[in-house]
Amino acid sequence: MLTENKFSKYLIYAIGEIILVVIGILIAIQLNEWRNDSINTKQKQKVLLALKAEFEANLTRLDTVYYYQEQSLKKFRESKDLIDSIDYIKDNTVLKTSLNHGGYGYSYNPINGALRSAVSSGDIHLIKNERLIELLFSWEDLVLDSYEEIESVRDFAKDPYLRLLDNYLKAGELNKNILNDNRGNFTYDFYGLFKDPLFAIYTGRLLSYSYNYIQELKGIRINNLEILELIDEELK
Repeated sequence: MLTENKFSKYLIYAIGEIILVVIGILIAIQLNEWRNDSINTKQKQKVLLALKAEFEANLTRLDTVYYYQEQSLKKFRESKDLIDSIDYIKDNTVLKTSLNHGGYGYSYNPINGALRSAVSSGDIHLIKNERLIELLFSWEDLVLDSYEEIESVRDFAKDPYLRLLDNYLKAGELNKNILNDNRGNFTYDFYGLFKDPLFAIYTGRLLSYSYNYIQELKGIRINNLEILELIDEELK
């Protein structure tokens, strides 16, 4: 009985020790999780702030590209309207002004350093909002898709559009005061250009390409704004 009594006490003591060890382990695990959560929270904030700054800068870039592309679209529309009413226009200055597009294509090239860093490091998965993660992962593909439209504008503007303009105007001189340019024997024929059926076809094509690109930019802008909105929600 004495032996059994000692064994019972030892068993109780051993069980108590095991319980204390288990509790110690659980406390250590919990403390480690709290520490990791704190580190992850700080890293998440850092990533979100970097993304916010990047997409705010991208929005500014986008608005600049959109503005100039819209001006080009406006000029293409002016040219189309002038083609329709060319029989009533004799002022070369009006015709010349509609051709000063200021360039035929302004591509949107966002900054993606913070985004790529977050993806490659895996820090992007610290973000809890699934919609935000979806938008961030699809961002570069969305922008890449828009390049097809702007390349259509550029390629067609270079050839055959500018080649046709060269036949009538010396297209490279459009931004100069060519109406008062008496160099050489070249005659600038604005009226002939606007009467040329090919000019009407080419202008219509560029008008369509330019319009499609602006629609792509609008879609990108919507995504950019949503990304910024969701980032602000995650930062709260």
